[in-house]
Amino acid sequence: MNRLIDRMIDRIAPRETASACSGTYFCDAAGHKGYWYRYCCPDSGCTWSKVRNSC
Repeated sequence: MNRLIDRMIDRIAPRETASACSGTYFCDAAGHKGYWYRYCCPDSGCTWSKVRNSC
């Protein structure tokens, strides 16, 4: 299951610039219940970034 999620993130993860974020939001991403997140790759490394307070 985790491999499927990793493959999906690989497809949507930003690659254009070091600080880019994906254009797609995910509810409960990476186990953070009840919030919208998107996947960002700043210079410090890729991580989930909280976008909104509720799904």
